[in-house]
Amino acid sequence: MNTKKQFDINPNIDLTAAQIGISKWNWISIDHENEVEALRIMNHYKFDVLPVVNPEGQIIKYYSTRKWNDYSNLNLNKIDDSVSAYFRLSIEDLIRKFTAKDTHYYFLTNDQEVLGLVSLVNLNSQAVYNYLYFILSDIEQSISAMLNKTLELRDILELFSTSEDKHLHEILKNYNEAIDSGMDNTIFEHMYLQTIGITVNKFLAKLPEQYKGLNKFSAKFSSNGLYNEIRNRIMHPVRPILSNGITVADLNQFLSDYAAIKDILEKK
Repeated sequence: MNTKKQFDINPNIDLTAAQIGISKWNWISIDHENEVEALRIMNHYKFDVLPVVNPEGQIIKYYSTRKWNDYSNLNLNKIDDSVSAYFRLSIEDLIRKFTAKDTHYYFLTNDQEVLGLVSLVNLNSQAVYNYLYFILSDIEQSISAMLNKTLELRDILELFSTSEDKHLHEILKNYNEAIDSGMDNTIFEHMYLQTIGITVNKFLAKLPEQYKGLNKFSAKFSSNGLYNEIRNRIMHPVRPILSNGITVADLNQFLSDYAAIKDILEKK
């Protein structure tokens, strides 16, 4: 064993459609074409999709509700490319695929057979919560590190002290109390997600040219901005991510913004 390697940290997290969805070894299915029985199962479990396993063990058809969450009538469909996705598709590509097409589910395949199923409801899973938390943390830490490197502390303190924003005054108060207590800390340790957006916006003129593109994202850090809305969801994991205003298109935008932000921060 490479002992030295055990001390290295790899902050990158890969999350695939297979890890988000459910495998054919764990799902509930029906082993024959019977609409009455399928309807009973789907209504009981509140499924909108039910795979059919034929006598040879193949999965080539499925039942689906004609209207989402309406169990009065079913369709029997063939699994084709329009409802299929590669099982190792990244979460970014999966969400992009959901956004581009008006469908709630995809069968996961390896080009030879059906291996599982992923639905929009699976985007509320713990794995997705953890993934989004990692991204939010990385955004906060990466931008804070850049601001700490490029801005003068005295300029930040002056801005916060002369601002009419009570939120900034509270941060300044906490920072000064920590300094008076002998704690070795930075002003950024007391900031919140929305404060980062404010700081980027207020000090745009002082930022190096390669970082000025961050300003177009600053409004999304606000208390009613997209990033803060997503943060509120993942801080309360009993709440579904995709509910009360947050859509799969919002998640797609968030992940796209994250990639753009990292490109700006890592630009040489």
